[in-house]
Amino acid sequence: MENTPLVPPPLPPVASAKTDLRNRATLKLLFIALLVLLLQLPLHLVGSLQQERREARAVPRRVAAGRSVTEAPRAVVPARPDPARDETVETGYVFEAYRMVDRALKHSVLVLALVFAAFFLFETLAGLRLHAVHYGLVGAAMCLFYLALLALGEVIEPGPAYIGAAAASSLLITLYSAAILRGRGRAAVIAALLASVHSVLYVVLRMENYALLAGTGALFVALAAVMYFTRNVDWQAHDAGPKEVVA
Repeated sequence: MENTPLVPPPLPPVASAKTDLRNRATLKLLFIALLVLLLQLPLHLVGSLQQERREARAVPRRVAAGRSVTEAPRAVVPARPDPARDETVETGYVFEAYRMVDRALKHSVLVLALVFAAFFLFETLAGLRLHAVHYGLVGAAMCLFYLALLALGEVIEPGPAYIGAAAASSLLITLYSAAILRGRGRAAVIAALLASVHSVLYVVLRMENYALLAGTGALFVALAAVMYFTRNVDWQAHDAGPKEVVA
């Protein structure tokens, strides 16, 4: 009888599937956390641009204020105010828009985390497979919200500027979600989530004294929603992988 070399038996498919599934879920969560941190770089650039444009507008105001103090002793006939263009009111709401952008950027981590968590839940509950590129494009659309808020805030009042920026970003994400989530109903859920997130963020930005309370309450509601929709998910079964079929 000839001696045949011993070949180690291949890994059973159940163990391979178990390792692949566990690694895939863990790596996806780590990727989402890393993506939220990476998106802080373009958002930091938006914050720097906001600060630069704020300072550029503040210089003419200081110069005008100094000139008015210096020339105060003169007998100058005051000009008739032009109701069509009030520079004081215009400058005031522009700086209010800058302030809104600055405060909104401080909540960007929570906003991005909530939106990405919704897409991850669709992957888990509906059995979808989303690529890293999908998450990256959704994150880019979220970053455009802050840039649009900055751009619109320089030409219109902060309230309409916020609504316009939120509507543009949400519409872009919703239309994209209809394709990657394979259903208009799922895209409608994403649209409702975005509307809720932007509404709560707007309330937080406008409420000076109760901003922390409103933000904390919103986080409790978001966590309760995640617990409710995942209450029937057997996470142990997900980690164990598919069961072995015995013939």
